[in-house]
This record gives sequence, C-alpha cells and structure tokens, in this order.
Amino acid sequence: MTDKAEEAGEVHVNLAASNKISDVSLVKSDEDPPKVEVQPKEKDERGAWGNKVEYLLACIGLAVGLGNVWRFPYLCQKHGGGAFLVPYFICLILEGIPMMYLEMAVGQFFRSGSINCWSKIHPMLRGIGVGCVCISLLLCLYYVVIIARCFLYFFNSFRAVLPFTKCVDISAASCCVKSGDAAEYYWWNDVLNASSGFDDVSNFNWKLLGCLAFAWVIVYICVFKGVESSGKAVYFTATFPYVCLIILFFRGVTLPGAGDGVLYYIKPSFERLGDGQVWLDAATQIFFSLSLGFGALVAFASYVPYKNSVGRDAMIVSIVNCGTSVFAGFVIYSILGYRQHMGIGNLEEEASGSGLAFVAISQAVSEMSAPFIWSLLFFTMLILLGLDSEFGTLEGAVTPLVIDMKLFPNVRKELVSAGFAVVLFVLGIGFCSGGGEYMIVIFDTYGMNIPVLILALSECLAIGWVFGTDNMSKAITDMQGSPPPKYITICWKYISPFLLIVIFLVTFIQNMIKAPSYNVYTGCVNATSTDIVKEVPLPWSAQLLGWIIVVFAVIPIPIFMVLNRKSEADLGAFFKSIIMSVKEDRYYDMESLYQRPAKVLFNVEDGVKTET
Repeated sequence: MTDKAEEAGEVHVNLAASNKISDVSLVKSDEDPPKVEVQPKEKDERGAWGNKVEYLLACIGLAVGLGNVWRFPYLCQKHGGGAFLVPYFICLILEGIPMMYLEMAVGQFFRSGSINCWSKIHPMLRGIGVGCVCISLLLCLYYVVIIARCFLYFFNSFRAVLPFTKCVDISAASCCVKSGDAAEYYWWNDVLNASSGFDDVSNFNWKLLGCLAFAWVIVYICVFKGVESSGKAVYFTATFPYVCLIILFFRGVTLPGAGDGVLYYIKPSFERLGDGQVWLDAATQIFFSLSLGFGALVAFASYVPYKNSVGRDAMIVSIVNCGTSVFAGFVIYSILGYRQHMGIGNLEEEASGSGLAFVAISQAVSEMSAPFIWSLLFFTMLILLGLDSEFGTLEGAVTPLVIDMKLFPNVRKELVSAGFAVVLFVLGIGFCSGGGEYMIVIFDTYGMNIPVLILALSECLAIGWVFGTDNMSKAITDMQGSPPPKYITICWKYISPFLLIVIFLVTFIQNMIKAPSYNVYTGCVNATSTDIVKEVPLPWSAQLLGWIIVVFAVIPIPIFMVLNRKSEADLGAFFKSIIMSVKEDRYYDMESLYQRPAKVLFNVEDGVKTET
C-alpha cells in the first residue's frame, strides 16, 4: 500500500478467484467516497452462454414449470377468481421481482455458483450456498419422477384406445366401474400402482421405473456439458411448450361449455381479499413459481458477461413467468368447462397438481375428437415444462460443486454429469414403489416449503444487512450503468424479509397445529364402496421424515457460521455489523467484520481469509 493509503485506512478486498472474469476490489477510504473497481480478465474458464437469448430462455424455462399450469389456476379459482390477481401482482412487485433481481445480481457480480457467492460476502455465510445445493438435489430427486409419469402417459397416448378413457374390467364388481371414474382409477391403480399407505412399499411399478430411466437420459443429454449444452436445448424445451399452450388454448375456447369455465376462472369475488389465506397463498405461489432460493438463478447468472443489464433480465423473466400462469388458467378452465358440459365433472371441484393434470384434464381429453392428438400435445407440454425446471435446478447444484469448488478437477465434465444422473436415478428408484406418491407428498410438503423460505430469507439478510444494499447498488451500477430502483433496495432490506418471515411463521405454525393430510388409495374396500381414495393425516413417522429433510437442508447455515469463524470474537462482530447497518448502509469491508487494523490487506478466496 502507499503511505497515503495507510494513512487513510484503506481496506482492499479481492473478491474474485483467479479463474473468474473480473477481479473485484471494494475500497473504503476516509477521504474518498466508496467505489467498485473492476479489471476484466482476458478469458473466462468457467464457460458461458452462447448468447443473451440462451440465458433468458434458460431462466424462463427454469421459472415456468408444472406449477404454472396446475397450481396457479387452482389458486385463482379457489380465492376469488380475478380478484386473486390483486394480491398476486402485489406480491410479484414486493417479493418476486426484488428476489429475482437479487439472485441474478449476486451471480453476475461474483461470477460463481451459490456456495462461493455467499462465501465471498462473508465466509460464515457459506452455509447458505451449501443449503441451496442440498435443496436443489432434493428437488431433482423427486421432480424427475413426475416427469417420468408424464412420459408414461405420453407413451400410452399412442394406443388406439387411451387406457384412461374406459375401464378394462367392465363387470359390475369392478372397482373401476363402481367408482365411475376410469381416469382416476387408472391413475391410482395403473400409473402409481399405489399401496395402502406411506409405510407400504410393495407393488413396484416397473413401467414407471423404465420411464424414470428414460427421463434421466433426456436430462443428461441436456446438461452433460453444462450451459454449453443446456443453452442449446432451451431453444426447443423453453419455446415449444408455448406452442402447445397456444394450440390447446384455441382448441379449448372452441369447446362447448368453455365459456362457463373461463367465466368461473376470472369472475372476481373481491370479498375474498379480506381472507389472510388468500394473501399467504399469493405470496407463496409467487415465490415458488419463480424458483427462488434454489441457487439455480445464481448459477445461471454467473455465466453471463459482467457488463449486462441485470434489472431488465429480472423484469423480463418475472413478467413472462406470471403471464404464463394467467394464460395457462384460460387453457385449463376452458377444458374444465367442457368437462362439466359433458357431465363428467363440475367446476366446484377443487383440483390441483396431479389430480388436475392426470385425472381431470385426462377425462376431458378423452371426450374430444381425436383424443390421442390432444393427449400427446398436453403431456408433451408438461414434459418440456418439467425438463426445463429439472436441468436448470440440477445446474444450480452442479455449478458450485464442480465448476467453482472443482471437486473433480481431473474428470471430464460429461462424466461428472453422468455420475450425478446415475446417483440421483438410483436414489429415486424408491419413488417407483407403491408408496412413491406418498413419499413425494412428504418431500413436497416439507422439503420444498420451510427450507426454501429460510434460505431465501438468509439471502435477503446477507445482502440487506451484511453486504449492504448501498454496496450492492454500486456493484449493479457498475454492471449495467444504472442503479437499481430505490424500491428494490428497500424490498431487499425490509419488505421481502418481512414477507418471508410471515410466510415462514404461518407455514410452520400450520404444520405444527395440524398434521398435513394426504390421499391414500383404498381401491373399493368393500362390495358397496365407490370411493377409491380417502384423505388421512400423515402418520408421525412420515412427519418425522419430513422434519429430517428440513433439517438436512438448513443445518449447513449454522454449521458453517460456527466452522468459519476465526476467533471467539468473530461471531459477535458478525452480528454487530448487522445491527450497525440498522443506522445506515455501511460500505462492505473486512475491517468491520473481523475487527482488524485498517492497514491489513485481506484476500477472500472461496471463503478462505489470508493476510498479505
């Protein structure tokens, strides 16, 4: 350092690893205002997107998934039709767009996957990135099973007679005949081969296992070279679902009874806005439909050029995602209106998730002319929506482990990707048993709710209260030439954390007061029974497994806070820096975190602090 720098008490923090695009120095001086200096390097060894279109399509494909088609329309119908759009778009503005902006900006600025990004802000935050990897792997483990079920329906759609249109056994004693619902019976008896409960893993489904293997082969083909291969795949996987959706829309709105379905979908009931559950569901849907908290968006953004308009990207992806949800609602409810017109269902039934896609829509499709065409089109759309989200989430786990941390430095990327696919396939075989559906309920209810909320809240606190929103704004200004809107930084520090805390507390309390329930296959238990499923609460053993999954995903946060502290005083200094930022947005420097002399130069490389 120069004598002047020593007198002023400069603190330089080298935030860039040697293989990143830029070396970033954050400077604090008593005389000069804080600034961000960026010196571009000649080559990025991590790889990159082929162009901006690939990046945007990948982010859209990641965000737009199965929930846009089978979850949002159900919530809209349940919570006042068009009136639900009011809390939905308010939550988009206050929670969705700011969090999308945050994750993209962090990945683009620090040029790393989720583990290294948060480590560079502070080594004690490394657990946030590890937690993101854990939750991404858990999602990949069971999400691909849902894709496998879509493949099973897709392959069966080539039959002359769709298997879910009529009962194979037409005798009076047949459970399928007594239930009066061939589609639902086919779903539980043939597709799931469901057992009697969570603890019954009999009735293994070999056809589903074959589809699971096929699904993993497709996923591997898309990701075997990282963004270099997935960037090419998204030209088809992210765009063709919209072709299917548009075709299904024009087919749906021309069906008899479609008008009744659409009207039921959009008719506003503004009195529902006084129900707190409506706002909770809107905030939850926004959060999960944008794939926030998994680390995948951070990984994707780390491959874009440093000089890029992150704010525009976040806005585009958020608006396209929510627009797709609204548009998909018109498609779904036009078909459900036709289903009611044909006398095989009614719009008052609350159907979401698998019950909507694999039962209700299948029933309606079976009544159309040339049903196999519409069945192929519908399940092709679901497969592509699922694949985009699957390999995007997998990239969010592979990038920090393999590309940034270099866990397998001497192994070709193709072999590493194959290893991940094989291990996750083997671990997912259990989902093909008779209890597989019940396992998915546990993973979805526990694993994809509380842990993701905690991780996203940790991200907000890391940027808003540790790194500092003022510091993040300067970084974004350097990247795109303009600072983020003031409301964005306010959301990072105050509004988004508040919303996430409220959602977390309500979700936690609901799970503690009342055990989540699930549908169990009964299969016409007696001669007079017509019901093939019944709703029962999750047994204590299933709840215990669910909480183990929660702990597995979030325990890295406190573990790494303890492991990466350098002294007994570090933990106190870390929290003191957060409390101090209540008064003002302090500029990020290691002196405030480590309580060391200002003359000392610190290099932060992959979460390791060294003195120079």
